[in-house]
Amino acid sequence: MANKEKILEEDINLPYYHGALMNQDADQLLVNDGDYMIVVKMNQELNKMQLYLAVRLKKGIRRFEIKRNPTSAKIGGKSAPNIGKLVDSMQKETMEIKGERVILKRAIPKGKFQLMHKDVDFKKKLGSGAYGTVYLGRLTKNNTKIAVKKLDTEGNDEESLAEMMKEARVMQLYDHPNIVKFYGYIVDDIPYLLVLELCNGGSVEDKLVEKGAKLSTKTRIMYTYHAACGIEYLHKKKCIHRDIAARNCLIHKEIVKIADFGMCRATSIYKVDLNKPTNTRWLAPEVWDNGETRDNTDIFAFAITMWEFFEVPYDSPYSEWKGYMVKQKTRAGYRLPTPKGMPWDIEEIMKLCWHVDPNQRPTASELREKIEETMAKPESSATPLNKSKSQTSNH
Repeated sequence: MANKEKILEEDINLPYYHGALMNQDADQLLVNDGDYMIVVKMNQELNKMQLYLAVRLKKGIRRFEIKRNPTSAKIGGKSAPNIGKLVDSMQKETMEIKGERVILKRAIPKGKFQLMHKDVDFKKKLGSGAYGTVYLGRLTKNNTKIAVKKLDTEGNDEESLAEMMKEARVMQLYDHPNIVKFYGYIVDDIPYLLVLELCNGGSVEDKLVEKGAKLSTKTRIMYTYHAACGIEYLHKKKCIHRDIAARNCLIHKEIVKIADFGMCRATSIYKVDLNKPTNTRWLAPEVWDNGETRDNTDIFAFAITMWEFFEVPYDSPYSEWKGYMVKQKTRAGYRLPTPKGMPWDIEEIMKLCWHVDPNQRPTASELREKIEETMAKPESSATPLNKSKSQTSNH
């Protein structure tokens, strides 16, 4: 347990032990009267993980504290040498706990995305994200290489776990070649982990910095197309990503995949708190007026991402300006100058995507179709990339 006691191995190995699974996730699994599982919650005062029996009763879901030491497990007036034996006895007869009659009927096993620490092996650090550190790892059962996102908390930060689980919930819904594959989450013990597909080519942003003018126009268009396919899939699934940028497009075997779903929401409109830090350089200007992100604000962010894909040498958008200046200028109608080597038909798509009227921007499906049409034209890949860098100016 956090810093002191470890959860006993025999408890972790119970098929119905779900670790620090959050209440909203557990409640969806406890469907019928008598459904049960074992969960843990951090007891902040004692700085230790506390075990609970979560069970659905006729009046709702209850969580009963399990008093546990290395030689016994106790709920109410009933005790046994371990949790497994305690649960077995509670399946055989009804018992009263805190004035409620409890009988355990169906153990709820872990779902397919609930992995355990023993399922992964990771050592080498790859980088850091919004709330954690990313490592190179492997799945122990089949040696598949993976990326492991480790939550930077010792199990005592409920807010960080909540953010991680938001990402896990949306990623479970998706399966597409242009979306980073989700293998599962691990909350059986600390540290808490997300397990994702390893993309061997790094981010598009890294590739743009590394290759510079050596990266062909054709490759840049292909990257743009792959990213558009990923966004189209997300939008069809009624999800807004809210963090589309070159840094969040990863490359695996020359296929671009949308990554980093920490801000993604499975909804058509999501209200944001404009007082909190936000991705100002990719943010659609109308969001400053209404605080609403939706499909067409993703499309605006995609326009800025297209600009990134073609800027040589690579630079972050509006790099010479502070965030408040970007906000002021874009709200007044300013847009980035077209990168010198961007083909004119890609430029037209980019300008549509950052249209001042959100309703005039293409949908993700229209965007993907327009890029497909461009790719069918031989001249779109023939424009050479000019090595001179565009300057931030009004035009």
